Amino acid sequence: MDSIEILNSVEIGGILTAAFEMSDGNLAVGSKTGVVSILSSNGIIEESFNLEGEIIGLFEIEDKLIVGSSISGICAYSKGIIWKHELESGCDKISLSGSYFLVADSSGNLFKFNSDGQLLWEREFGQITHLCSNKNGDISAIALENGDFIMVNSYGEEIRKSVATVDDIETISAMIFRPGEILVVARNSLGMTIDDRPENRIECWSVKKGMIHSCEVESLVNCINSTDKGVILGCFNGELLELEIKSKRYNHLCKFDYSIKQIFPWKQDILVASWFDIFRLDMQGKIIWRVEHIGIVENIVSMGDSRVGILGDDKKMDIPTPIFIIDPDSKIISDDYDFKEESFDSKYSGALSPEEEQASYMKPLLPSNSSEILEALDEELEIETSPPIIEVDILEDLSQSAKSLNLPPVVDVGEDKTVNSDSDGTTMVLLDGSKSYDPDGTIKSWSWENDSGKVISNNSLVNVKLSTGVHIFYLTVVDDRGASSKASLTIQVI
Repeated sequence: MDSIEILNSVEIGGILTAAFEMSDGNLAVGSKTGVVSILSSNGIIEESFNLEGEIIGLFEIEDKLIVGSSISGICAYSKGIIWKHELESGCDKISLSGSYFLVADSSGNLFKFNSDGQLLWEREFGQITHLCSNKNGDISAIALENGDFIMVNSYGEEIRKSVATVDDIETISAMIFRPGEILVVARNSLGMTIDDRPENRIECWSVKKGMIHSCEVESLVNCINSTDKGVILGCFNGELLELEIKSKRYNHLCKFDYSIKQIFPWKQDILVASWFDIFRLDMQGKIIWRVEHIGIVENIVSMGDSRVGILGDDKKMDIPTPIFIIDPDSKIISDDYDFKEESFDSKYSGALSPEEEQASYMKPLLPSNSSEILEALDEELEIETSPPIIEVDILEDLSQSAKSLNLPPVVDVGEDKTVNSDSDGTTMVLLDGSKSYDPDGTIKSWSWENDSGKVISNNSLVNVKLSTGVHIFYLTVVDDRGASSKASLTIQVI
């Protein structure tokens, strides 16, 4: 497949968890260890500073870099820390909302701040999984762990709510505001719907009218990107779909081998992140080129008008992977090779004269005593009339062939379960992946993720504290030869 050149590979020194393009074209990135770095479009680290905890998100407001940390709370940076606001439960989600921003902590609270760090309001909604706002920031959508979502105005007041059916196990995997104040929500019911609603569906909501319509999709939707006519959906099964909102018609653009992580618009085309690869596609679904990253691609972000940064994560171990910087419009490197066949004159190649060429076809002249020489050789030679016996060990050959193959590991996370909460509405649950195995080797790494894609542990066993509601966890195991497998576990706390 055609590719393009990687302009630069930048080592930051930590597992990258967040990125944002600043107004000057520089790239701000945050790491799992709390390091925040600002890079030029050439990949040079211009500034760097440290916070305590994992960097959850960052963005720019009024020339200030706003940073959210899992332990330190939030702060503003511009050639140094301008202000800092500590949150008792840390920062769990952070999102732009016009010229303001929203912060969700791990205790179910939502805060709104201005660029000066002033707290405008605080509300309690429950465990928040997704946040998004319209362009002006006067309407925001809040997705909850139990499958509900709430629309609020700029004052945090509820203006519309969609409650998940009590008997269903529903989750919201993605949502986005389109022009015209239309909220597009990806919902799924984990195969446990009590009516005729699809398990995986796209819902379109209006602030004034409520739900406008709903469409079925074949797989859980990981990401949504808005278009003039509707949305483009990146699905867990690798399907890339274009949905026209008015007609409710789907256009199947492409099918990838692995789950789609992100869709990034680039001029008239799109960039798609799937597994270790970045693809550029036109709007008819034709792949233009592919670039492979060292790690699983987690983020695509602009770096000025002509460059893009690609962030990846090696899920096997806590090993940092570099930022790849590319120009999506750079010259395509084709994988097709042209072989030029040389033509030769059958009569004369140019290496021999005509006389020499004629002599080459003549039988060699034998010496006069050649018959005596041949007779002497016959007496000394022992001619073996039967062919040699070649012993072949078929089982050994099969064994060697089997060794050349690598079977993927088997993931065992146990059965989905329902557990009772304690008096405080929470409970401790053991996630057990220790029964996973590799049929032809050993397992080298485990990686537990929550339904937001956040890695919570790299051990086979991990205790998690859960509140009431539905929780989905994913375990990825990698064997000693690099093959990986993934499985999910759903836990309902009542």
